[in-house]
Amino acid sequence: MKVGVDGVLIGCWTDVEGSTKILDVGSGCGLITLMMAQRCPEADIIGIDIDEPSCTEALENAKNSPWKDRINIINGDFPDILNIEYSKGFDLIVSNPPYFDSGISNIATSRERARHQGSLSPFSLLASSVALLTPSGTLAMIMPTEFTSSLEEEANKLGYILKRKCFVRGHAEAPYKRVLLQWILKNDVLYLDETKIEHLTLESERGKPTDEYRQLCKDFYLKF
Repeated sequence: MKVGVDGVLIGCWTDVEGSTKILDVGSGCGLITLMMAQRCPEADIIGIDIDEPSCTEALENAKNSPWKDRINIINGDFPDILNIEYSKGFDLIVSNPPYFDSGISNIATSRERARHQGSLSPFSLLASSVALLTPSGTLAMIMPTEFTSSLEEEANKLGYILKRKCFVRGHAEAPYKRVLLQWILKNDVLYLDETKIEHLTLESERGKPTDEYRQLCKDFYLKF
């Protein structure tokens, strides 16, 4: 599958400060995994995906990168395969999770599996990550804006505080269709007075990135 804007955005936007152990859930071809490796020179990164061909591709991409010694790709169902070995082990969990729930049970292709929730949804990601994050760990994901209220409500029930939120639109006249979210667990390590709210517009005119979009993604888009 083609590299999508959503994956690049969450890979660029996520606050990675202090992260030495990072998990990319639903890693696909390894895009976000590789971005985390580039942004965090001291971090070890694990990518996990249920789709075996995607993991094969991610492994190949990792081996052809400068960060192959710090990347591990796991083919398996999140979070079952991680629960024992990696409990409370990650400073950051990041994901571009599937969000389209059509009721399809017999998913045939990798593209369908990547787009449809199945056993992995934004809500299950919130719940499962609690056991895998360090006490001051954070969870970041990108979602359609219509999920925002229900996700924030569920996250609050599970013991998260919303650290950052960024609304994304294609151009100045367009509605905000995506939202970038990063939560931190409610521990006595850190309490936040308020959520940092941001807005991002991708194009000033068709085919012309805005300055803010260029600044955010300039280390990853050659065309920038």
